Amino acid sequence: MKNNLGSISLLIAFSGLVLFELLVRIDILSHPAWKIVIAGFEAATIGGFADWFAVSALFREIPIPIVRKHTNIIAKNRAKLTEGIVDLVTTKWLSPEVISGKLSEINLVEKIIQFLKKPDNQKKSIEVIQKIVLVLADDLDSPKLAANLKTVFTKQIGQLDLGSTLGQWLEKSIKNGDHNQIWELMIQAGSKAISDEDTREKLLSKLAIAATEYKEKGLVKKITLFLAESTGGIDLDSIADSLLEQANVFIEEAKSNPEHPIRVKFDDWILDFAHKLATGDEDSKKMIDNFINGFTENADAESMIQKLLVNFKYTLIAQLENHETPLMKFVITKLNAVLSDLEQNPETQANVNRWIKDTISNLITEFHGEIGNMVRDSLAKLDNAELVHQIEDKIGNDLQYIRLNGAVVGGLVGILNAVVKLALG
Repeated sequence: MKNNLGSISLLIAFSGLVLFELLVRIDILSHPAWKIVIAGFEAATIGGFADWFAVSALFREIPIPIVRKHTNIIAKNRAKLTEGIVDLVTTKWLSPEVISGKLSEINLVEKIIQFLKKPDNQKKSIEVIQKIVLVLADDLDSPKLAANLKTVFTKQIGQLDLGSTLGQWLEKSIKNGDHNQIWELMIQAGSKAISDEDTREKLLSKLAIAATEYKEKGLVKKITLFLAESTGGIDLDSIADSLLEQANVFIEEAKSNPEHPIRVKFDDWILDFAHKLATGDEDSKKMIDNFINGFTENADAESMIQKLLVNFKYTLIAQLENHETPLMKFVITKLNAVLSDLEQNPETQANVNRWIKDTISNLITEFHGEIGNMVRDSLAKLDNAELVHQIEDKIGNDLQYIRLNGAVVGGLVGILNAVVKLALG
C-alpha cells in the first residue's frame, strides 16, 4: 500500500476534480461553496502531478519535450553522485578522526578476550592459525632457508650471551612446569621410535652381538648359551619383543606422570645445569660454547640444519593435525594463560589497547584513500539501471510521501486561495 500512496493520492485528487467539476457544470451542485471544493481538488491535482514529476525525474527519463533533458537525474549525474558519496564517506562518516574517536571509546583487548574465551571462537581462531602455520611450514625444508639460517646463526651467535639466557629460560620453564608438554612431545616421539621395525631389528642385532661376545668369554659360557638356544631357553626375538614392550610401558608411565622418578631426576639435572649456566659457571658455559663452535664450524652444518628442518616440518605437520597433540595442548594452555593474565592486568590491557589503536590509526591515515576507492569501485560495478533500482528500493517508499504531501498541501492551499477569493469577491 505504501508504494502506491503517491499514485492513489493523485488519482483521488484528479477524480475529485473531474467529478465535482462535472456536477457543477450540469447544475447538480450550484452552491458557491462547491467552487472551494473544486479549487482544492484542482490544486491537489496540480501539486500531485508536480511532485510525481519531481520524484520520477530522479529515477527515469520523462519523455516531455524541452524538460526531458532535466530528467533521469541520478543516472545522468552518477559521476558527481559517486564523488559526493565518496567525499561524504571519507571526510564525514569514516574520516580518520571519526574512526580514531570511535576506537578510543572501545576496550579492544576486553572484546578480544571475551571473543577468544568462548570455546567455539577459540577453536576457530586456532584452526586459522593452524592453516597459516601449515602454509608457512611447506617451505621449511628449502635448501635456501637452511643456508640462510646457517649464515644468520653463525653471525648472531657470537654476539649473544647464550649460556646465561638459556639457563634463565630453562630455570623458569622447569619451575613453572611449562616443559611438561615438551616432555610429552619428546616421549611420544620416543614411543614412536621404539615401535618402529628398524628399532626392533637394531635391538636384535645388538642382542646377537652380546650373545656372541658372551660365548667368547669361556667354554662353559659357550656351552651353556648353546644349550639354552637349542632348547628354546633363550629366544632373542622374544627377548627383543619383551624389552620393547617393557620400554613402551615405562614410556607410557613417564608420559602420564610428571612425578615419575626418571622425569624428576632428569628435571633436577636440567635445573642444576640451568642454574650453573644462569650464574656464569665456566664449565657449563664452556660446554655450550664448544657445542656452538663445533656446530658452526662443521662443514656439514648446512646439511644438518636442512635435515633438522625436514624433521621439524613433518613433526610440526603431525602436531597440527588436531587439538589433542602435545604441541596443540601446549599452545591452547599458553593461550588461555595469556588471556587470563591480560584479563587480570588492567595496565597490560591499557598498553596493548594503546598499541592496537595506534597501529590501526596509523594504517587508517596511510591507507585512508582506499576507503574511497572501495566505495567508488562498488558503485562503478553497477550499471545505471542497477544503481537507480538500489536507490529507489531504499528510499522509494519514503518518496511516495512527498507525492502525497504535494497533493494534500496543494489541496489545502487551493482551498485557502478559493476561500480568500470568495471572501473578497
